[in-house]
Amino acid sequence: MRKNMAGAFIGGAALGAAFGELFSVIKNLGERAINFSSVLKEIEFKVKAILPLLKEIDGLNEALGYTKEEMEKLRNLIEDGKRLLLKCGDDKLGKLKWLKTPIYTGKLRELDASIRSFMDVLQLQTARDMKKNLTMTEKLMETRRNPDTNGGVSNTVDSRPCQVPDLGEESVGLNKPVEELKVKLLKDGVRMLVVTAPGGCGKTTLAVRFCHDKLIKDKFQNILFLTVSSKPDTKHILKDVILSLKWPKVLSYSQEDEQTLWSEARWLGQSSSNPVLIVLDDVWEGSESECLLSKFLLMPNCKILVTSRFKFPRFGEPYYLEPLNHQDARELFHRSASLDKKPRFPDEEIVEKIIRGCKRFPLALKVVARSLSGRAASVWKVAERKLCRGDSILGSERELMECLQSSLDAIPDENMVIKECFMDLGSFPEDQRIRVATFIDVCAVLYEQDECEAMTNLEGLSTRTLVSSVSLRNEACEDDYHSESYFTQHDVLRELAIQLINEKPVDQRTKLLLDINRNDFPKWWSEKEMQPSNARLLSITTDETFLSCWPDMEATEVEVLILNLLSKTYNLPEFMNRMNRLKALIVTNYGLLQTELGGGYQLTNCLSRLERIRLERISIPPFSNQNLKPLSHLKKISFYMCKVDKAFTNCSTQISTVLPNLLEISIDFCNDLMALPIGLCEIVSLEKLSITNCHGLTLLPEELGKLIDLKTLRLRSCIHLKELPESISRLQELVNLDISHCLGLTKLPEKIGKLQKLEKLNMWSCSISKPPASLRNLKNLKTVVCEKEIAKWFNIVSPRLRKLVKEHTEEANLDWLLA
Repeated sequence: MRKNMAGAFIGGAALGAAFGELFSVIKNLGERAINFSSVLKEIEFKVKAILPLLKEIDGLNEALGYTKEEMEKLRNLIEDGKRLLLKCGDDKLGKLKWLKTPIYTGKLRELDASIRSFMDVLQLQTARDMKKNLTMTEKLMETRRNPDTNGGVSNTVDSRPCQVPDLGEESVGLNKPVEELKVKLLKDGVRMLVVTAPGGCGKTTLAVRFCHDKLIKDKFQNILFLTVSSKPDTKHILKDVILSLKWPKVLSYSQEDEQTLWSEARWLGQSSSNPVLIVLDDVWEGSESECLLSKFLLMPNCKILVTSRFKFPRFGEPYYLEPLNHQDARELFHRSASLDKKPRFPDEEIVEKIIRGCKRFPLALKVVARSLSGRAASVWKVAERKLCRGDSILGSERELMECLQSSLDAIPDENMVIKECFMDLGSFPEDQRIRVATFIDVCAVLYEQDECEAMTNLEGLSTRTLVSSVSLRNEACEDDYHSESYFTQHDVLRELAIQLINEKPVDQRTKLLLDINRNDFPKWWSEKEMQPSNARLLSITTDETFLSCWPDMEATEVEVLILNLLSKTYNLPEFMNRMNRLKALIVTNYGLLQTELGGGYQLTNCLSRLERIRLERISIPPFSNQNLKPLSHLKKISFYMCKVDKAFTNCSTQISTVLPNLLEISIDFCNDLMALPIGLCEIVSLEKLSITNCHGLTLLPEELGKLIDLKTLRLRSCIHLKELPESISRLQELVNLDISHCLGLTKLPEKIGKLQKLEKLNMWSCSISKPPASLRNLKNLKTVVCEKEIAKWFNIVSPRLRKLVKEHTEEANLDWLLA
């Protein structure tokens, strides 16, 4: 059968060439066959019409199935026609030509009738071939659905490209995401939607589930599913798209010119009678991928769904696939482990603990479940014990480790700081929000980056879905204000960072992350077997039972010390005395109440190089009366939800002598702060003073005017602050004044117009009804943020200022209550 089909295909190709020769003979006759011109024109017309059909036949696969007998009849017709035409133009006929004309005319009319008959047969054969292809396609699809039987179709026949994969049994927890995707992607004007999440979160499964949705299948008659991967082969992808859109008329395609491929793909999309859905699965970061997405975005009559670990923000707001809830995680685990099909069911409590240990991460659930499926009860118990004591699932599950690490391996060498920042995030406890301001402090010291560069690193992590970035407020804040912003990281990604750091011996690690539970220290530390002599970052996390009994440690190279704690009292370790390179101290209490911090100020004599201090939920003791050496390198100090009032009151030591070169103070959610300590106003080097969300603050001293270098004064959400001191007019370097949400503030100082360098004034949600007229004197003012009523006042008093006004609206947001 295959031999006959191959011969028929060759015959078909020769048939097209022969008809081309027949057409050339007609053209070359010219005036020599003038007596037969009318008949020849009819023949020429028919041959010309047939040629394109024959060329299409020539390009078809041998599976079209022309028989040898059909080819022989058509070939004989062409050869007879060529001989007849050559005789009609033969000049040797001479005087006998007028006698032969009626005879040849009759034969030409017979040839014309034969060609007409051939055209009818050709149309029937074309219809037949179409039916054959459709039948073969149906049989092939049946074979794919039922692989045990081939339905009479050879298994060597290629299947249609770009088919949507079958929906596996492990598709759980996706009903809500599918409905959300339908709303977003089917919206008018939306051409492309990127679904993003870390590797192993189920993006591909979601895309497949989306394609199998009844509404989607009804709307899109053509659904193309393509896997792009990290190194996309554009030509191969386009050929698959073209073949899918031409299927089953065309089963192979040999075009290699990329521009031609794009042109044909766009034409096919535009000419399609129904809209086309194209799924581009597993698209990786890179210029090739972005170029590919840009060109697919130009495809007419198409919707594009992209799945990727990267957000590709230039293509619109992505859809982030959230982790599974516990119920869905449990169902996925049960299905993957085939627990419902096993005669012996493991202990339910053990199963629940293993599920929690997988952190609701789909790939982790599936990998662990499959590894335990059908195993003995003892294997399940050992797995549960390892997860309960904190062992990483990445250590034993290579598939999961490789999947997650590939996202880091894809980071270009020139962006390796982003990879370092990712590993820095292992310094913070699991299931906790990480303050953006804290991240900035770490980057400033380890990588000598300013806030803008640090935020670029965070954006790089976010676009790769290695973190989830969240802002607590809807209101647009200044670029340098991050106190109310935080981000989170999935626990499995945190484990990845820790795993990568711990691959090296302790004495060779540049980052050392220690988790202390029940005062159980690592053996190398308690027995002094080795010391972290190369560590630049040291993070120590302790639980609520920690007694602050520190073994000694030699970590003289540490530049960033992060202490995460839960206990009610906490003493700083004495080995800090030898950290002569320490530049950033970050102490965070993750409990509900403030921790009583001890031992800290006895160490300040040794922290001569300290540049940044950040304390969260700490009850800070007052400065002692002993003579303290100045912290001459300290540039920034931050307090978040701390008790700070005692630290600055009734203190004989002048604060400005201890902090002579301080540039920035940030006090946020410190409700025991009733008045700004006068001692802080003595630090004349200060450039930024942020007192935000301090609801107990009612008064600012007149000494505030001493801060002659102050550029930013931020007092937002101090709801009981009643007025600003008149001395504020002496802050001649002030550029930014933020008094938004100061509900108790009813007026501004009359002399505020003297702030000639003021560029931004944020007075949204204040109780000020009539600003002072001196505001019109602010020549450098560029932006005023206020409500509609104040905007009307500006419009009356100064049309120039009215052009600078941004009327602002904000929805209520209580996320800060969870901070």
